[in-house]
Amino acid sequence: MRLLFFRSDSLYPHLNQAIETYLLDMADADTEILYLWQNDKTAFIGKNQNAYTECKTEIIARDGGFIARRISGGGAVFHDAGNLNFTFVSAKQNYDKAKNFRIMMEAMRSLGFSAELSGRNDVVIGGRKFSGNAFYKGSNACFHHGTVLIRSDKAKMSRYLNVPTVKLKAKGVESVVSRVVNLSELDESVTADSVADALRLAFESYYGQRAIALTKADFDSIRLDEIVSRYSDQGWIMGDNIFYDMRAEVRCEWGTADVRLEVKGNTVVKAKIYSDCLDVGAVAAKEALLVGADLYKGKQGVEDILSAFREQKIWITN
Repeated sequence: MRLLFFRSDSLYPHLNQAIETYLLDMADADTEILYLWQNDKTAFIGKNQNAYTECKTEIIARDGGFIARRISGGGAVFHDAGNLNFTFVSAKQNYDKAKNFRIMMEAMRSLGFSAELSGRNDVVIGGRKFSGNAFYKGSNACFHHGTVLIRSDKAKMSRYLNVPTVKLKAKGVESVVSRVVNLSELDESVTADSVADALRLAFESYYGQRAIALTKADFDSIRLDEIVSRYSDQGWIMGDNIFYDMRAEVRCEWGTADVRLEVKGNTVVKAKIYSDCLDVGAVAAKEALLVGADLYKGKQGVEDILSAFREQKIWITN
């Protein structure tokens, strides 16, 4: 097994995304990769989210900040220089989220923190979240990436991100804000460098060997620029903001859903779901199940389907 390690020195989100995607092609059956990176003034949203409702776009633009859309699912997070991001990249046959979490937990333990998993994809200390995680499965390789809040500006986090209404109803504003913690609040001596060192050492310890450090020279700059262009394209970043005839917000075990329906008569003819669901492909499948549903009658009724979502049952199919 060959271990590769790269830490980006850029704070530009679209370049850092491009490097992450580039590394997918470097992860073969005999290669594991750890990638560390930091963005600044960035709202980082999931693939199926609505940028207009998740982010305070005018404030971000006024601050000279960025909105970045990733290819993984999950919810919106805030990145600044006080946050360190990690990505584990593996060939599809070697991909194991549990293994990656063990490496991360060991890194935290070495820094004196007792961390544990919580909910769908959070890592917490004493019940307070310091890391959110998301996952991507490609045809040949996969990645598991996440945040580590170290000295992140929580006031700016609130300025940049909107908390979905259904989350506010479930948790309350105060609990949403207070459940996030910086590692530096728990230990003032912790820095991005010390966390980066701990992650690299835990990665090497797990596999029992030293990692080879990549440099910028290991990347094809022309190809990297092409990927940057894709991620920095405004069409990709902002996506759409479809306003149909009906809308419902639903909170389920698998995430939140902002469901928008175009209706003719009593029949749904188009459906759009904005969601922080971790399974990227599942959202399109759920949209398809809504098309053709009768608004009010029978087992295909929209109210029946939304009720099934809330009760965390299987979606009703045709």
